[in-house]
Amino acid sequence: MEKKDVIAFFDRCAPTWDAEMIKSDAKIGKILDNAEVGPDMDILDVACGTGVMFDYYLQRGVASVTGIDISPEMAKIAAQKFAGEPKVQVLCGDVEEYAFDRKFDRIVVYNAFPHFPYPKRLIKILSKLLKEDGRLTVAHGMSREAIDGHHSGSASKVSNGLMSAESLKRIFDAYFDVEVVISNRHMYQVSGVKRDVLAHSHSGTTHTHGGLTHCHTHGEEKHDHQPRENATPLEELLAMMKYLVSHNDAHAQEVADLARELMMAGKDVAYDEIMDAVSDFDMVNAKLAAVLTNLTAQNEL
Repeated sequence: MEKKDVIAFFDRCAPTWDAEMIKSDAKIGKILDNAEVGPDMDILDVACGTGVMFDYYLQRGVASVTGIDISPEMAKIAAQKFAGEPKVQVLCGDVEEYAFDRKFDRIVVYNAFPHFPYPKRLIKILSKLLKEDGRLTVAHGMSREAIDGHHSGSASKVSNGLMSAESLKRIFDAYFDVEVVISNRHMYQVSGVKRDVLAHSHSGTTHTHGGLTHCHTHGEEKHDHQPRENATPLEELLAMMKYLVSHNDAHAQEVADLARELMMAGKDVAYDEIMDAVSDFDMVNAKLAAVLTNLTAQNEL
């Protein structure tokens, strides 16, 4: 996925974006409640589009709303819609490169996360744009499966697919105390409060490998796979895929835990490289999980 393709795609979508927008006030209210958006806060809306979320922030009495979008056409429409609102500023640019002159109490990425090519890098950059004890929220007003289905058509070239909420939590864990992890048929949200990375402590059973400590946090997993007697080839495939997705996710968590130990030891470059690989791995696993879900549904018909 290239950023120039993302810009071109959303420039084309901008003129009809609001007319085709389907949103739920109740879901957005829940997302912002979980994000603890409230009075006198400075908000950064990342990939703000046409400013769909701005009114919701303003209704909560925030001090300011800064929206940024990489698409000039999206940003232009948002700026026009809120031209008379002194609390709103709209920027056109790449949030990963923009030189902001302030930090924010809350950062929200709503209905946009799969369109960022490098999720781990994005989360790291956003963590630096938050004030002390600031909160980052990534959310969608639809299920993960619905989002992936929605992006499977014309948007397929500008979407990575939405990783599992647990996979996204792993990326958050390096910079945030994660308090919200939701992925159900109604919505998707991961939200956490910025913290001092070096203050992070692990929980779980501690193991040592060559002087490097890490923890198992994925519970008791059986590391074997036995085909069911008389299983059809499709049933065997589904069982194997379920096993693969589950264990891929569990072991990626172990790798992330080990990488955090490197970061805490001052090896930031190695940490970044490992977490970039884990992020890529998570996206591959997300695609496998989506195929598994579709095959399972078809098999149950």
